[in-house]
Amino acid sequence: MGTEAHYTPTQWATAFTESDYMCKPFKVVTVNDRAATRQAIIDQVQKQGVKFVERSTWDAHRHKPDSAVNDWDYQSIALHHAGNSFSCSANSVEQMQRVETIDMGSFNQISYHYAIDCQGVVYEALDIRFKGSHIEGGNTGVVGIVFLADLSVRGEAQRYGPGAWNVTVKRGVVAGLKEWIGQEKDKGAVKHDEPTEPQLAAAEALIKSLTEFFKITKLGGHREFAMTHGSSRACPGIYGMIIANQMRKAFNLAPP
Repeated sequence: MGTEAHYTPTQWATAFTESDYMCKPFKVVTVNDRAATRQAIIDQVQKQGVKFVERSTWDAHRHKPDSAVNDWDYQSIALHHAGNSFSCSANSVEQMQRVETIDMGSFNQISYHYAIDCQGVVYEALDIRFKGSHIEGGNTGVVGIVFLADLSVRGEAQRYGPGAWNVTVKRGVVAGLKEWIGQEKDKGAVKHDEPTEPQLAAAEALIKSLTEFFKITKLGGHREFAMTHGSSRACPGIYGMIIANQMRKAFNLAPP
């Protein structure tokens, strides 16, 4: 590892990239080595007994989008849920590919950095070295984590969402129509998911690892971040907000 950093490090990590530490010398990873930090986060999650699936394993798009923007020095974590067309009972890899397909149409990349399924498996979504697209107008310095589940109850989209007309005015007729359809589906939704114990354990392990490598000071649900930018969202649902509150207390973090 070279001694010259490409930017001024703000925190020194103490995790090790070598899992066979009994036979090999320690390697201290610092945040000025972004590729090594990405891998060390993965290693730390796995050391806590959580399965981690990298992008290549679930067959994510291999090309770097022309619109991809580098990001680092993360200070916040935003929690999302995939929405009422996703379910704990569905195949997780297929859901990851579906999330990416949806996001490619809007952002030319998957919008979140990590995903967690109901079995407690963590998936690498967008490479942590790139800026996400999960909060309108506020992605810089924010790690996006999505739960592959529907953590909202009926009526939340209409109560907390931005509203079809507001979306139409801001983003056009097509976006407004999609918002309206989502609200109508939400009115008739009778099923939802609740966070599972493996999912919560995986979220805790991932957040713990992220706080070891970055100066994370804030954690919240998507709807909380949206409010700071003058918008409104139902995501991550009532159960997602319960997770956000629990994780804030566990890691002594502030809301957005």
